[in-house]
Amino acid sequence: MEEIKDNIPLTEEERSEAAEEASADNGTESPAEENAAPAEAEEALHRAGEPQTELGAVTEAAAPDAENVVPVISESSHDTEKTGIKLPPDRSNKMVYINVPPPEEDEDAFWNEVLSVKPSGNFGRRALWCTLLLLLIICILGYTFLLAHGKGFFKSLLPTEHISFTLPIAETPELEGKYVESDGSYTSAGLAKAVLPSVVQIKAFTSDSINAASQGSGIIMSEDGYIVTNAHVINDADLGVTVMLYDKAEFAAKVVGRDDSSDIAVLKISTTGLTPAQFADSDACELGDEVVAIGSPAGFENSVTKGIVSGLKRQIHAENATRTMECIQIDAAINPGNSGGPLFNMWGQVIGITSSKLVSTSYDNIGFSITINSAKPIIEELIASGYILDRGRIGIVYSAISEETAKMYGIVPGLYIREIDQDCDVANSGLKVGDIITEIAGIEVSTQQNVINVLDGHLAGEKITCKVYRPILDKKNEGKFDGGDYFDIEFELARDKSAMIEKSN
Repeated sequence: MEEIKDNIPLTEEERSEAAEEASADNGTESPAEENAAPAEAEEALHRAGEPQTELGAVTEAAAPDAENVVPVISESSHDTEKTGIKLPPDRSNKMVYINVPPPEEDEDAFWNEVLSVKPSGNFGRRALWCTLLLLLIICILGYTFLLAHGKGFFKSLLPTEHISFTLPIAETPELEGKYVESDGSYTSAGLAKAVLPSVVQIKAFTSDSINAASQGSGIIMSEDGYIVTNAHVINDADLGVTVMLYDKAEFAAKVVGRDDSSDIAVLKISTTGLTPAQFADSDACELGDEVVAIGSPAGFENSVTKGIVSGLKRQIHAENATRTMECIQIDAAINPGNSGGPLFNMWGQVIGITSSKLVSTSYDNIGFSITINSAKPIIEELIASGYILDRGRIGIVYSAISEETAKMYGIVPGLYIREIDQDCDVANSGLKVGDIITEIAGIEVSTQQNVINVLDGHLAGEKITCKVYRPILDKKNEGKFDGGDYFDIEFELARDKSAMIEKSN
């Protein structure tokens, strides 16, 4: 293929060389053709040196990079049919360039074409998917919240009226003959079938974990949702408490009141139609009576264990309690999770609230249940007031000093004062940290039980007198005392609201 040079003027020497090349290309020709060759070469050189300016004309010398030309290579007659351009007969195998007229610029047509383009629908689809994803996230978070707080959470937020409450007595359901003994009491299977709907599982949640911090059991006391349990089951529940019924329905529970000193608490769930338990006179129990404990040890709800009454009128400090409560000793298996659950006699009546067990490698099957007779007045007052209304407290933190310990330090036995509550009247009596209270209301005190027994005989607001010993430090013997002074103080007992639950009404 012939090489086409740029469209620039040619010198005389270049013209001569072009003519020679043209002659060489013609090869051996007739004399007439040889005479015509110089003229044709001259004409070709003229065309190469002076480009055509007419639009649509065919030229060999146009620049390859010109914007208004299109290169055409002709190899046969078919090219003429395809392009519609007739090439000179002697240029059928050479590269030529055709001047193409540029399109006319029409600005209005350009913008009309832009405006006619329809916007893409991707934005609308993305907005729809984002909205659906947001709704899905909200649904998942809401379901998780309900699982953590129970289905009755929102209802429990509504204020309730202040009521007076008396522990009710429910009718015992009648069962088929195979579940009843000849004397009218239940078999173990019959008792479980009759009373399981009255037992609930309780979980306490804290802000530190999504899992329950503690769990225990409870007893339904009324058809409208009052439940009794142990105070230590819910003590750590700074986030909330849930109650699961026998049919697996779960509700958020409101703490109506709790009394840490007796380890009793009352909850309320917002529902009706519940099956309350029947309560009996616990003083009627006898040694050797068969009993059944039901609860959720280790989280296994509705677990039933059977035993006998091993002891009566046991004065026991329940777990985390500050005072002794009268308890029934039993040999039925008691484990963490049973706390707050019921202890039934074989007539399906509650005679105690399962509270604790004696934990030791040397002992086994020694459990305790707070008697219903001792718990009943506390339950009723918690529902009415949220705390034990007339219970008084001194307002001190102390360490009990026994007689032997007092001899070691050269002091007297009594209550060694470590802290004083500035909100109580005792703070104005002249008592100081380091003093030792030896008597309260004329009764010697050196143990916690001494203090509880004395305060049980006095109500909040009463004036009380204490004898105090103020030891003098021995300057020669560090950590020992060298005598001391006695004096009396008088103050008013404060109301014990340490476990009070604020009511929303």
